[in-house]
Amino acid sequence: MNPSDVVIESVLNRIYNDGRGHDARQTEQSQKFLNITPSTGRFLELLIEEQRPRRILEIGTSNGYSTLWLARAGLACNAQVDSVDHNARKHELAAENLLSCQLSGDVRLHTMEAGEFLKQAPPGHWDFIFLDSDRSQYAAWWTDIQKLWGGGVIVCNNAVSDASELQPFLTKIDADPSLERTVLTIGNGQLLIRRRPQTDFSQNMVNGLPLITPGMP
Repeated sequence: MNPSDVVIESVLNRIYNDGRGHDARQTEQSQKFLNITPSTGRFLELLIEEQRPRRILEIGTSNGYSTLWLARAGLACNAQVDSVDHNARKHELAAENLLSCQLSGDVRLHTMEAGEFLKQAPPGHWDFIFLDSDRSQYAAWWTDIQKLWGGGVIVCNNAVSDASELQPFLTKIDADPSLERTVLTIGNGQLLIRRRPQTDFSQNMVNGLPLITPGMP
């Protein structure tokens, strides 16, 4: 582990522990940070190291905990990270956390409503997308997400803990025969989506994991 990794690990631990305490004191959901689990962060890091995307998009920055995982993983493949959140105060915290890890130059923070960002985003621009935002909106955003998705993998957090909220989104995915998906029980559950390979694969796999084809539960 090099010195920069030591700093990032320290900041990640601080943000996660502080975030849990913060959320326990909040009564309004919108004020919570709702950070991913450390196991989810490590999974995202490993997946990015394997996929080697050039441009990463995160919908749902919060205080930047997941953003740090994405940015650190992106260093190995020289990937640029864009992260979107409508909450200006949370973005201030995210910017401070990124600066403390010297990762500010690798992440662009966009403080605006995700739906508006997606409508004006360049087509085919991102080849790794992480969704950790308002799950009830994913189905409505799907057309715009598809336009800006240039390939690679889409990962959605809370696929197990809040599975019912994702059902309209899953219905849209399963209606498209060019897509395939799977759910992994990592953290609060991770939904992985990719375009079906055009070549003939004897097994449908992502990193050694079987994918669920459209129409399967």
